[in-house]
Amino acid sequence: MASFEYIESAIVFNLDNKTNLRSFKHTQKDFAVHGDAYKFVLNHFDKYGEFPSIESLAENFPTLDKTANSVNFEYALEEFKNHLMQRKVRQAVNQQVNLISENPKKAISNLMVGLTDIEVLYDEDVQAYDKGDTTRLTEWRERTERRQMGDGLMGVPTSFKTINSTGVGWMPGELIAMFARPTIGKTWLCVHAAATAVSQGFRTLLISTEMPKTAINMRVDVVLSKIMGYNFSHKALRHGEPIDEEEYEKFLKESDTESLLVCDHISGQMGISLESIAGLVRKHNPEFVVIDGVYLVATNDSKKAAWEQSHALFYGLKNLATATNTPIMVSTQATRDASNMFTPPRADQVAFGDALIRAADVAIAMCAVANDSVEASSLMQKAADTKRLVQFQKYRDGELPRDTTYMEWSVNNGDIKELPDYDGGGDF
Repeated sequence: MASFEYIESAIVFNLDNKTNLRSFKHTQKDFAVHGDAYKFVLNHFDKYGEFPSIESLAENFPTLDKTANSVNFEYALEEFKNHLMQRKVRQAVNQQVNLISENPKKAISNLMVGLTDIEVLYDEDVQAYDKGDTTRLTEWRERTERRQMGDGLMGVPTSFKTINSTGVGWMPGELIAMFARPTIGKTWLCVHAAATAVSQGFRTLLISTEMPKTAINMRVDVVLSKIMGYNFSHKALRHGEPIDEEEYEKFLKESDTESLLVCDHISGQMGISLESIAGLVRKHNPEFVVIDGVYLVATNDSKKAAWEQSHALFYGLKNLATATNTPIMVSTQATRDASNMFTPPRADQVAFGDALIRAADVAIAMCAVANDSVEASSLMQKAADTKRLVQFQKYRDGELPRDTTYMEWSVNNGDIKELPDYDGGGDF
């Protein structure tokens, strides 16, 4: 790699036409040595409508390397970016040196934020529309082929027949938000979403902010085994009650796969951070991400107001989904305003729900289903293992056959499935 003095000289000498000047998007501060020469070129063009001569540049700035005049501009521009990124990375690291000994987790979190900002800043993700490019036709053909295979789905298969019936699953770059009151079953639905994807061969990262991995794994066993044709009781697994050990061993061997990654702790300033999640996604490259309890995820903006942090979190997750081309599903709790467990909570009944709804491509609310024939004293217990009402409050990819649907909710046996023909009436 050529020295930055030489590359900066090449940049300055090559800014002798409008095309190169438009291609150079950097400022005087981005130069390490020859920023004044760059400013001279700009001022000369603004004042006289033309570029200064090489002789004039060499006379006014004798430290410029005149041999760099013959360097190709595209090469010089790429090298300039590399040098600039190197300097900024070093600066980001040096800023955390003192903090490393005091609070290494905080230093790591800050460094990840700084490095991500640098990566985004110099990521060449803006391209001109090319009407002659047939790549998109090839991509369409691939999507058509995928729809003709299996369940005919594009994207990751979902837990909902209502969505799957459209031929579109969880699509790359989508943020899917699911919310409900406590005890309604958000974790179970998150586990089912992950198990559904894994059962179809999609590499999935399941992140829990509330439950240890052992508890999550037991729920995965119950749900995934049901999908695979087995039948185990969550209560039996949890309490050590008798089960068919041979069947359980058979299932565990059949499900021995690296397709599901489970994480119950991420190092960060407050235990679980957006930056750490981003690091995990980039490291493990999953095809689907599920975050159970997103309200416990922290950002690096602890000094900002709570609503600002929430906006940073939700839009940060959406940006992560877009940047990694990965669908991300998150669950969160409704506030105390959603006092009725038999009514789907509204966006304004979710903490900072406005930001969540705005950032999300899909928004799903869930509640229990009441049964008038059951005594009030036993109503809650009855609802716990019967049915759930699911309301699709936002679906950016188009129209769905229905806005609400019902799900079978026998979670003890992992029986979680949509009932498209059920209308909410009759006995359970």
